[in-house]
Amino acid sequence: MTNTFMLYAMREWQLLFRNSSTLAQPLCFFVIIALLFPLSLPAENALLQRIGGGVIWVSAVLATLLSLESMFKPDYHDGALEQWLIQPRSLTLAVVAKVFSQWSATGLILTLFAPVLCLTFRIPVEQIWVLFVGLLLGTPSLTLIGAIGAALTVTLHRGGVLLAIIILPLYIPILIFGAGMVTQSAQGADITGQIYALAAILTLALTLAPFAIVGALRATID
Repeated sequence: MTNTFMLYAMREWQLLFRNSSTLAQPLCFFVIIALLFPLSLPAENALLQRIGGGVIWVSAVLATLLSLESMFKPDYHDGALEQWLIQPRSLTLAVVAKVFSQWSATGLILTLFAPVLCLTFRIPVEQIWVLFVGLLLGTPSLTLIGAIGAALTVTLHRGGVLLAIIILPLYIPILIFGAGMVTQSAQGADITGQIYALAAILTLALTLAPFAIVGALRATID
């Protein structure tokens, strides 16, 4: 089972790295959105620090959403998804490997790059670590939940708008808890509750989302 998962994951990484635009677009989008706010606002440390965490979280959500539309479409167009549906191996395992590869190529990179953007908002080091932990817990949930919408819209020619309508309301709790961590930390308040909430959402997403993705793919393609 582990070998099968690694084979699926290696295949997905190879496909992702062959198409460099798939990796570059979300990161560029993330950086551009985050940099526009410091450039368009007065250079006041207190103001930038107050909004910085929320801006970076919103940028991460939108960048993740940008990467989702192409998650299953290449496999649908070349017939790989149909092969997944009829093969004897577990479709759930293939979906988990795809989601993991997608997150490691987008969400993880955004998380690692976020501390650099924090410098433009003059966010203190203590809040940078809080933001990093929040994104590390939140971005896998964003990818898992977003993959459900990507599976539901895989057969649509232009499904980006519908995908956003389906997924964005589900992202709101993650955004609230994630951005709230940075605000609470800046005020010296306890952030344990937000960490537990993000961890609980991630646990539920890891448990339920793969089966929901498989069901959506079967319903959409069949």
